[in-house]
Amino acid sequence: MGRMETLNLKRFHGIAKACGVLFSIAGVIVLAFYQGPEFRSFNHHNIFHHTSNFHTGITAHPTRLWILGIFLTTLSTTSWALWTVLQGPMLEAYPSKLLNTTLQMIFATIQCFLIALVVERDFSKWKLGPDIRLIAVLYSGVLVSGVAYYMQVWVIDKSGPVFLAMTMPITLLVTIILSLFLGEAVTLGSILGGVIMVSGLYCVLWAKRSEQADVSKQQVAPAAAEATQQV
Repeated sequence: MGRMETLNLKRFHGIAKACGVLFSIAGVIVLAFYQGPEFRSFNHHNIFHHTSNFHTGITAHPTRLWILGIFLTTLSTTSWALWTVLQGPMLEAYPSKLLNTTLQMIFATIQCFLIALVVERDFSKWKLGPDIRLIAVLYSGVLVSGVAYYMQVWVIDKSGPVFLAMTMPITLLVTIILSLFLGEAVTLGSILGGVIMVSGLYCVLWAKRSEQADVSKQQVAPAAAEATQQV
């Protein structure tokens, strides 16, 4: 398997790509360690009917649970990054994106079912009624698991895994906007972190476009010279 990405720090687009990654990391750090003032939503009717935990957050759970949460989040992020990278060579060997998504959903369903059996043994809580829980399950199953995963595989096939990974911060901005519409409070740290991460996103994407333009010019120049010599 050849290299999917290059990082030439001697070229301007290589420096821009590295700076974009650093901006994204800085945005994550701001989001994790800075909250700042809280901005209330213009919609005062919170459909989820729960109180904000910003002011009581860090003392609400024991340290052991925080460490476990950080470990599981890191493991999840690492696994997702590995999945994203491996999709590239897999699509080259077997380009059926629909079957790829279908197999992933089948095995994910089996894994989630086994985990659910271990975690929740009270089957009365498995029942779904006509409420927000049913909407969440349908949304997650149809859009998040079905449509979104297929689109992610399509993006990886067309533009590579780095392009998909760098567009993930956009979900944070969409979450912030929807939170304001749905009556949730948003902190200044979330807004600043989102802006910094999206700045890094566009920096990387601009660098990739500039790099692809340079590669195209280098490929066109020898072909043009050879055509001139033949004439």
